[in-house]
Amino acid sequence: MKIPHLVIAVLTAASCVLAGVAMAGPVEEGRLNLRGSEATPANLPRAFELFSGAAKKGDPQAAYYLGMMYKNGMAVARDLKAAAHWLQFAANRQTPAAMYALAKLYLSGEGVKRDELAARRWIEKAADLEYPEAVMAMAIGLRDGSMGFERNEALAETQMRFANRALKQATPGM
Repeated sequence: MKIPHLVIAVLTAASCVLAGVAMAGPVEEGRLNLRGSEATPANLPRAFELFSGAAKKGDPQAAYYLGMMYKNGMAVARDLKAAAHWLQFAANRQTPAAMYALAKLYLSGEGVKRDELAARRWIEKAADLEYPEAVMAMAIGLRDGSMGFERNEALAETQMRFANRALKQATPGM
């Protein structure tokens, strides 16, 4: 008797789901270690190790988390230059959360030279990718004429409505 390909695919997928963390990649495993769960406490040194290894191999999502761990001093001494390096790496690879975090560093001058124009460019790029916090920041910048944006109340209002809708639909991040 021949087993149909669909049955094999379903059984393979089910076994992967049952394997759980064993099948998770380093970023997924790192997130589990970063946040912990009811069954397993957070393990920040392990999360740092996983993100560091994956980031050094070119994973932009791992680079984002690694940058945030450096920024916040999680399992490592706070190092804003290292944070900026890894966030820049991830931002250059189309990671909207990294773009927004990097923009905030440029606005504050932490780990990088303060640069409102660079901050604005990263906020706009993240907003173009519909990252809710960036859309909100852009709306505020347009409303106030801050962060390198020229004051434009009509566009600010449109952006604010879009940001509010996007924030309601967003899933929690780091």
